[in-house]
Amino acid sequence: MSGGLNPGQITRLVEAAALAPSPHNIQPARWRFTVDGRVELHEDTTRWLSVGDPTGRDNALALGAAWEGMALALSTQGLGLAEERLENLIWPSRSPARVRQVASARIVSGVRPDVLAEAVRRRQSFRGIFPVSGETEKSALRELGKGHYALIVDEPIHLAKIAMWHDSAAAHGMRNPRFAEELFRWMRFSADDQNWSRDGLSTDCMALSRFEAAAARLALRPRMVRLLCALSLEGLLVSEATKVHSAAGVVLLHEAEDRSWFDAGRAFYRFWLDLTRAGLCAVPMSALADSEQHTALLREAFPLPPGQRLVASLRAGKMPATRIPRSARLGAAELMLPPQA
Repeated sequence: MSGGLNPGQITRLVEAAALAPSPHNIQPARWRFTVDGRVELHEDTTRWLSVGDPTGRDNALALGAAWEGMALALSTQGLGLAEERLENLIWPSRSPARVRQVASARIVSGVRPDVLAEAVRRRQSFRGIFPVSGETEKSALRELGKGHYALIVDEPIHLAKIAMWHDSAAAHGMRNPRFAEELFRWMRFSADDQNWSRDGLSTDCMALSRFEAAAARLALRPRMVRLLCALSLEGLLVSEATKVHSAAGVVLLHEAEDRSWFDAGRAFYRFWLDLTRAGLCAVPMSALADSEQHTALLREAFPLPPGQRLVASLRAGKMPATRIPRSARLGAAELMLPPQA
């Protein structure tokens, strides 16, 4: 027993927290439950996109989302987090250890179930073309924006502009050979891949057909990417304009400039779950947030309130009638750290 929780309860808590999103589905969060009734969140420092995320911002967002996921999971058992402590982390880690502590809290009772908890297992990234959205979906998205720090962009002319910027930002990223190599390492092109059901970006979840998956496996090889870039054809690898145009809107999530990326990650996850409860689905448009140049274009075209900074941009739309493939997840046993001696 760890603080009154039995092994089965702990496994279910970790499995639920693991459903939080992370960049390229790298899943950096690790967990420890102590005998004195505390829970600790740690980062697996080997699971960090050192090229795509050199400042660690995306990992901090993911770890914050995982922490929020644990709070939501605990709430379903009438439990919650108290006396939370957050470490001041920098990337890359200066410690030689593979894991480092990110946050900890005391587990307390008497907490009501969070209304967002029921959406955790229904939330999924949808990277395909959205079904045609009507005023119902657009209105739902606008209403969600009122309850969060979120700017909703849904005019077709503005979506076309964002689609163009997103493709430009994504193509710019592919021109960095190390970025292309990092992306390729986290792609899962076939169920024959030993990591297909563990982590990374599967072609199923990328909404690629079998033919498209085979083509992607060839085209995204670092050597081929370098050739396409030399021919100024890298845009063929990343174009998502049609998918952006199909969205009910693009969400620009923002938070106060003095708020940590970790806390912003918690808010980001809650927004996405709220969006799921409203019957919508979404996917982050990471290339925009990763590019300072394109973030500046977004902020100029769609000004945020004073003192706010962009956290993430997502395209959102109507839930498809067909099943959305689930992203892979590591097993709970791999996500739990051994008790300290």
